[in-house]
Amino acid sequence: MLVGGLSPLLALQSSIKGLIDLSAVVNYIFERQNADGGYTFCRWTESNAQDTFYALNILDILGVQPANINKTINFLRSLQHEDGRFDSVKVAYYVIKSLLKFGEVPLKPLKGLVEYLPDLLMSLESPFVDVEAISEVESIYLLVDLCVTLNIKVDSKRIIEALFRIKNEDGSFGSTKRSRMASTFYALATLKALNYNINRLVDALKWIRRHERVEGGFTHTPKAAPTYLEDTYFGIKSLEILNERIMYPKETLMFIARFQNPNGGFRRSIFLGISDFESTYQALSSIRTLLSPLGLGWL
Repeated sequence: MLVGGLSPLLALQSSIKGLIDLSAVVNYIFERQNADGGYTFCRWTESNAQDTFYALNILDILGVQPANINKTINFLRSLQHEDGRFDSVKVAYYVIKSLLKFGEVPLKPLKGLVEYLPDLLMSLESPFVDVEAISEVESIYLLVDLCVTLNIKVDSKRIIEALFRIKNEDGSFGSTKRSRMASTFYALATLKALNYNINRLVDALKWIRRHERVEGGFTHTPKAAPTYLEDTYFGIKSLEILNERIMYPKETLMFIARFQNPNGGFRRSIFLGISDFESTYQALSSIRTLLSPLGLGWL
C-alpha cells in the first residue's frame, strides 16, 4: 500500500528499470516481519531494534506503508526498561527514531542518555578496537542526533574538540584499524548536527574525492577496487552532507545494482553473501541520492 501516492524512488522506477527490482525489495521486507510486529533480516529469529529500524526506513524510502503498525509500536516500546533506560545508545536510537516515524514516543521518561557521552568520547582514542563496530564515531553521532531531535542539551564544545583530535593529516577522521570512510561521514554528520561549518573542511572533501571511482562506487583506499557496499554508501552520504555532487552517478548506480540478491535484498560484498536489512537500506538510500540533483539530476 502506497502512502500519499508515489515516493521519489517508485515514481522514478523507470530510471532504474532493469537495474533494481523494487517490488522484490518490498516482498523481502514484508516476509521478515514477525508476529510481534518487529522485524529480523534472518527469518525465524527474534525481532530486534536495528532490523526494525532499517525495515521501516526502507519502506519509507519506497513510500510503502508498513503492516501491523500497532504491533510494531508495542514491540518497540517493549525494548525500554522499567527505569526508562535502554540497553545501549544504538537501541535507544533505533527505538525512538522508529517510534517518531509514527508520531509516537516511548511510554516512560528517558533516563541515562547523556550519561553515555563521557565513555564514548574516551573510547575515540582508545587503542582497543571493537571488531563489531564499523566506526568509533558511530555511537557518538547516534547520541548527538537523538539529543538534537529530542532537544536534550549536550556539551557541543567538548564533542567537537574530541572529534578533531582524531582528524588525520590527509583530511579523514578515525583510526586506520576501522573504516575511515565511515568515521569521516559520522564525524561530518556529528559536526553538522552541532552547527559546526563543515564546508570549511576542504581537506576532508579532497580525501573523499580520492576514493571516488570512475567506474562507479567508492573504496576504502584510493588504489583499491570497490568491494563493499558501505564504502560507497558512506562516500555518497558524505558528499550529500557537504552538498557536493557525485561525479559518476550512472556508473555508481550500476555498481550498486550488482549487490542485489534474487530474494530482493542487498548484500554487503560485491562478490557474494546473504542479504541483510542494513545493506538493503544503504543501497536504497544511496540510490535515492543518486536520483537527486546531486546525482543524475545534474547531468
